Amino acid sequence: MAGDLEDFLRRAAQRRQANAGNPPAAARPAAAQPAVPEQRKRPQYSNHRTERMIREVEEEIYVAEVVEDEPSPWQERQRKIEEAKRAAAEAESMAAKAMDKVKKSGAQASHPLDGGPQMTGNVAADLIRLLHSPQGVQQAVLLREILDRPIDRW
Repeated sequence: MAGDLEDFLRRAAQRRQANAGNPPAAARPAAAQPAVPEQRKRPQYSNHRTERMIREVEEEIYVAEVVEDEPSPWQERQRKIEEAKRAAAEAESMAAKAMDKVKKSGAQASHPLDGGPQMTGNVAADLIRLLHSPQGVQQAVLLREILDRPIDRW
C-alpha cells in the first residue's frame, strides 16, 4: 500500500514535467541532465486594465432539451389495460354504493317472475343467475326488444 502511494506520486511528478515540456528525469540520459538546477519561470500576472474588458465569445452555447420517447405499442396497450381496470374498479364501486343506497332505503330489488330472488349487486353473478333460469332469459329478450326497438317489423 505504501508502495502504491509512492508510485502514484512518482507518476504525477512525471506528468507535471511532461506538461512543462521537460522529459522525466528517468527518461533523460545521465549526460543530458543539467548540472545546474533549472531557473524557475517568473509567474505571469494579469493586467488589471485588460482583465475586466468584455470580450466577444463566438462559441456556440449548448442548451439541453427534453426529448420524450414515443411509447411502444406494448406500453400503449399496457396503459389501456390499466385504464380499463381503473374504470372497471370505479364502476364496481359506484354500483356497490348504489346497491347500498337501495338496501338502506328498504327497497328490495327482486325478480317479479320467480318469487323474489334478490339482486346481490355483483352484476356478473346476477346476470349469470338470470340466464340460468327460463324467466331470466325471457326477461333479457323482452328487455332487448324494448331497448332495441324492431322498427323494420312494423
